[in-house]
Amino acid sequence: MHVRSHFAIGSLALLSLALGGCMYDRGHHDDCYGPNCDPYYPPTSAAKATIDTGATLADIDPGQGAGAFVEYQTGGKWRVFTACDTEVSKLSCRWDIIVSVGSSSELIEFTAEELESSDYLDWRDSRSVRMVATNTLDFDGFTFDVTPGATVRVDVYLDDAPAPAYIYWVGEGGLHQGAPTNPIDFTPSEP
Repeated sequence: MHVRSHFAIGSLALLSLALGGCMYDRGHHDDCYGPNCDPYYPPTSAAKATIDTGATLADIDPGQGAGAFVEYQTGGKWRVFTACDTEVSKLSCRWDIIVSVGSSSELIEFTAEELESSDYLDWRDSRSVRMVATNTLDFDGFTFDVTPGATVRVDVYLDDAPAPAYIYWVGEGGLHQGAPTNPIDFTPSEP
């Protein structure tokens, strides 16, 4: 598992501000307004990956590593859940994840999994669902049903920054640790 270092990231951010002027990353999912706003626009293309139908991600210890984990079961049943590296970093993780399907598929329903009252899960529009959740020593996640075999786009942010390095799935018989792009399009190996 990758371990975040907020101290190192914070130090680099301060150094960048000192050397580069008043620039900071506004690449997040929140809508923004005003003359100095750089709204989030997801890439028009995303890497494509196969996700193995029926494969699960086990032996994950909450608190030991940060990750957004994606699983697929036969019949269009998906699961996305997150963990944090709080035992190591002494910090919490704020996850912001959007899953969506294309116009030829349907996102039928979704269900929260271990979310707290301060977490958020809801429709973003008729073809996408958004979860914003903060976790420390637990899992936060959700399940959702789509048209069987449909490709699902997964867009992951950690602490308001694009987080493709923290996306995990099983595809073509192997564990994948980190996606080449954010978002990434997953197609099941079998519907």
